Amino acid sequence: MRVPLVRGVGWLLQLLALVIVGTALLIGLFYGKVRTEVMLLAVGGAIFLIGRTLNRVFQTALRDVKQ
Repeated sequence: MRVPLVRGVGWLLQLLALVIVGTALLIGLFYGKVRTEVMLLAVGGAIFLIGRTLNRVFQTALRDVKQ
């Protein structure tokens, strides 16, 4: 798998996670569904960390290849 493709997937996962977290906050604020909000916040946080890890790992790999 090519490094730029994986980094792009990492950025996409981070963006998706931010959308999920924002949606969760709105659900909790307007509808008062706290369980749903907490569940979506946990899922969004996990997706964000996966995307961030992909970016970090492959950024380091790309830097090592260039040297």
